[in-house]
Amino acid sequence: MTMKGTLFFKTKEMVFYMTAAEFYKTFSSDCTAGSANQLIANHAVPVSKTGRCYYTLSHGGTQFALLFSNTADSTYGDGSLGHANKVGGTWEIQKMRIGRCSASMEEPAEWHTCTFDGLSTKHVSGNTVFCCDPVALTANADDVLCYEVTICGTCFPYHEEINIPICSLQDGTWVPDKQIPVPLMIGSNRRIEQRIAFIGDSITQGCGTEMDSYTHWVAVIAKSLPKAYSVWNLGIGYARAYDAATDAGWLARAKTCDDVNVCFGVNDLLRGRTAKELTSDLQMIVCALSDAGCRVILFTVPPFDMTGQAMENWYVVNAAIRNGEITGADHVFDFARVLGQEPPMEHCSVWGGHPNAAGCRAAADAYLDWAASVHLFHT
Repeated sequence: MTMKGTLFFKTKEMVFYMTAAEFYKTFSSDCTAGSANQLIANHAVPVSKTGRCYYTLSHGGTQFALLFSNTADSTYGDGSLGHANKVGGTWEIQKMRIGRCSASMEEPAEWHTCTFDGLSTKHVSGNTVFCCDPVALTANADDVLCYEVTICGTCFPYHEEINIPICSLQDGTWVPDKQIPVPLMIGSNRRIEQRIAFIGDSITQGCGTEMDSYTHWVAVIAKSLPKAYSVWNLGIGYARAYDAATDAGWLARAKTCDDVNVCFGVNDLLRGRTAKELTSDLQMIVCALSDAGCRVILFTVPPFDMTGQAMENWYVVNAAIRNGEITGADHVFDFARVLGQEPPMEHCSVWGGHPNAAGCRAAADAYLDWAASVHLFHT
C-alpha cells in the first residue's frame, strides 16, 4: 500500500525524507476521538490565532507525531458550505507544541516544541499531507495530550463537529473555538500488531455522546481490544459513502490499516441517494480497500427514523448488504439489527439516530461478541 505525498522524519542524529507510507510503519493512532477535516475556513483577510485541543490517549508511548492535510474530507450539510476533497488555501503554522496533562483544559507541566523538517514553522498550500517531526514525550494510557498551534491565514481546514475540548486564546482567555486546524492522527511509536480503522459518518464519530466522554461505540470497542491493536476513528459528521468512494485522501488513510470497518448510508439516503447509487458507492469503497490489501468489515446502514423513499431505500440497501450483493467484503456486521427497533420498525432507532452512551455500549458489546464468533481478532 502506497500513499502519495512526502512527509519528513527527524531524529537527533539526522534529518531525512520519509514517505507517508513509511510514516505509517512507525506511527499508529493513539486516540479514538473522531479525526478529519470537515470544513475549510474562508476569511476575507488573514487571521492570526492560537488554538488548543485536548486528546485522551488510548495507550501512550515515548514518541509522538501528528498528521495533517490541507483538504476537506467530506461533504458538510447540503454541500453549500463544504464538500469532499475541497482544498484549503495558503496558510502558515507559526508555532506548534504539545504537552501531557492529567485532564482536559489543564496546563501541561512541560511543553515540547514541534518542528517540521527541523524548522519551527510550516508553510501550507495546495493538496498536501504533512506531519511534524517526531517529538520525544513519554505518556501513558488515559493521559491527555494538549495540542497547541499558532496559525496565520485565510483558508484552512477545521472540524466543526469535533467532540473534544477545543478553544482559542482571545484577549488572554481561552474560549471555545472550533476554527482551528486539528491533527488527523495523534500518532505514537508503540509496537503494534494490528491497525484497525472505522470509517463512516457522525454515528461512527460519536456525535450522540457527551463532549470529551469517549463513550462512543468505537472508543468502547477500542478499550476492549488487545493492547497491541491500534484504533483509528475516521468518522465524520454529515459524511456520505460517495465522499469515500471518490477514493481520495480520506480513504487513502483508511487503506493504511489492516482492518477497515465501513459504516455508511444514513446521510446518503437522507440527501436523496437511491438504493442503487448507494450500493454502487459501497461496492466501490469495498473494492478500493480490498485491492489495497485491507480486510473489510461492511456494516449494514444503521437506523435513523427515516420516512418515505429514504426509508424504503434503507430496507433495500440493507437487504443487499445482508444477501451479499455487495461483493468483496470479508465480513458483514449487522449494525442495524443492534440499534433498530423490532419489526416492522427496524428503521427506527432505540437509542436515538445518534446513539447515546447506552446505545453505544450496546453496539460495542454486540460488535465484540460478533467479532469473537468469527475470530476477527486475537485475544
